[in-house]
Amino acid sequence: MFAGPSTPGEDRRSGVTVVAQAEPDRWWCGFGQRTEPITPGGERPAGGRAQITQHYIWAFTADDAGRSVWWGTATNVTSAGFVTVATDFPGTGMASPLRPWDDPENVTCEFSASYDSAHQVLPAQGVVGDAVPVQVWQYDIADGTSTNRTPTAEQCPDLNKLAGLRAAGSLANVVLIGGIETTTEAGAQAGGTVVLLAYRASDAEFLGWRRFPEWNNIKNFVVAGDRLYFGVGLAEAGEAGTGSGPNRPTGSVQRWSGDEQDPFRFEEVGLLGNQPSYFTVHQGRIVTGTWVGTRSREHAGVYVSPPLEALSPDTRTQWRLVFTAAQLFPDPVTARSMVSFAVTSFAGWVYATFGIPSIEPSFTRHLAAYPEIPRETLPDLTVAFLRSSPAGVVYRLRDLGEPYQQAELLYGERRYWTYEPGRGGDGWTLRDNLLHQDPKFGRGGFGDRWNDYVGWGAAVFRGKLYMGTFNMAKILRDITLNPSTGVLERMLDRPVNATELRLLRALAFPDDRVAGQVWVFDNAEDPARPLTTTGFNNACTWGIRGVLPVGDEYLFFGTNQGWQYPTEPRANPPRRAGWQLLKLTPDHRGQSRRRWPVDWSAGALRAVSGTIGTVVETDWLDKGLRAVVRPVARVMPGSDWPENAIRAMDRLSGLLRFR
Repeated sequence: MFAGPSTPGEDRRSGVTVVAQAEPDRWWCGFGQRTEPITPGGERPAGGRAQITQHYIWAFTADDAGRSVWWGTATNVTSAGFVTVATDFPGTGMASPLRPWDDPENVTCEFSASYDSAHQVLPAQGVVGDAVPVQVWQYDIADGTSTNRTPTAEQCPDLNKLAGLRAAGSLANVVLIGGIETTTEAGAQAGGTVVLLAYRASDAEFLGWRRFPEWNNIKNFVVAGDRLYFGVGLAEAGEAGTGSGPNRPTGSVQRWSGDEQDPFRFEEVGLLGNQPSYFTVHQGRIVTGTWVGTRSREHAGVYVSPPLEALSPDTRTQWRLVFTAAQLFPDPVTARSMVSFAVTSFAGWVYATFGIPSIEPSFTRHLAAYPEIPRETLPDLTVAFLRSSPAGVVYRLRDLGEPYQQAELLYGERRYWTYEPGRGGDGWTLRDNLLHQDPKFGRGGFGDRWNDYVGWGAAVFRGKLYMGTFNMAKILRDITLNPSTGVLERMLDRPVNATELRLLRALAFPDDRVAGQVWVFDNAEDPARPLTTTGFNNACTWGIRGVLPVGDEYLFFGTNQGWQYPTEPRANPPRRAGWQLLKLTPDHRGQSRRRWPVDWSAGALRAVSGTIGTVVETDWLDKGLRAVVRPVARVMPGSDWPENAIRAMDRLSGLLRFR
């Protein structure tokens, strides 16, 4: 009677369709063997397995005429992310998790064991051995075709040094796309020397490229007052007092002053204590959130610029820091680990966000700072992770920088876990958030504690605010708690029973359809509603960073994930590897947003049918337990569910306790 979605990435009731997606692009032939590109008409090499290695729509923009959508990619993101996280393990008492594994249902990671790393084939480098060349794509909105616009090696000799294309913007018939070079210290997420590519928008001609060694990261562009701006991190921090505020400047706001003949002219109009990340225009000023920059000692937060008409190199030190994570989180280590994601002007407020990125994990920082925190067992590690790593926060600001500035907590916690050395018990205690507010609409992560990033991407479209999230559930379930990866064995430096991992997976992640999400604020008075909680019916999509309106007609989503498999659509749950470009057409006749705000896959009928379908498949223990636990989880929502689940398991069975 009811038909579920047949195409991963689509929700036709909401008018969301897949208009482009990554295709299988490489053959994997075994550890230490060279991966071969998949070519049209070419034969599969002996023992070869098809992979999709293009994982992120990372750079994302539309030309200023609204004719085309442009994007740049990041590749093999799971391995790059693990390399990034591994840099925080020294001092924690745990081993680095960088041991190669092959999981043909999810992802293969070789790290320094790869052929490319051993033979110095760029962009692979050292432990970043899984990196493959990035790509540039253009989607023509009128004819619905997508074209690979990646420059050739002759056009851009440094292209294969790039670990990812992270930012894009367009103005005056020029499209700029910013990438970052691979680093040995960490994966693409940690940044690297910036390289800019330029295209003419009207005919997609490649205009050239340039390397900027003075910058070490780039994240987003914004058009404000008919000028194009973007933010970068500084390769070398400035002297204290030479930027906006008393701290050493580690970030810069650049304004484009180029044209088609010379697209690489810029002037610095902001010098900030941290790296600018996401931008919005609010009441005649630019507002930016920040990430912690090179050698920065400033908390991430929100800056506001001088008036647009006054912005110039002469006013670059006059930006004001108006709110930071230190004004919300009572635990100082947690506060230092936060970064700001999207900032968006909506309904007279600036909606802003905080979350913990993989390059600044609060979990490992707590373990390094406090050796007495228990970490010897799986339950100990789980509790430390849950308490040190809160779900993403949404708050809003009004009258920015004024003495009567208002700050309201929308999604977060009234009380946050704080570690206090020498305190009785296990040292963890709950403390009031520093705004001393109850969240206006709900708990962190829009009520899903695995939404680490909220507002990863955000935009206002037709008077509504859309926010994308990054959801950690599949990473924790299918990488960290997956017996085939050996990640926990490596971290704990001891064998971990596979049955114990399956039990914890079933308890903590009962619904394997949960994935990257999009939430919509219809106005300033009501809570957000979910447009999708399942990656638009693609369980491989862990997040939506790209949220891009094109006029008032279309809203595009660029998806993000880190899986190489499956390369073809699968069911139970619906999934497919690789980035996807999705288009929301609001006037689509089949939509019924009010009646069904969440995908069918999150509804009761699909839960029942999916449970029946998964129980009879393989991994009967894991899936059978999940079938039992899933209905319980549905009536026990909230951020405490995972911790309560593991404590109940530990106390009732003792199966997870091993020393």
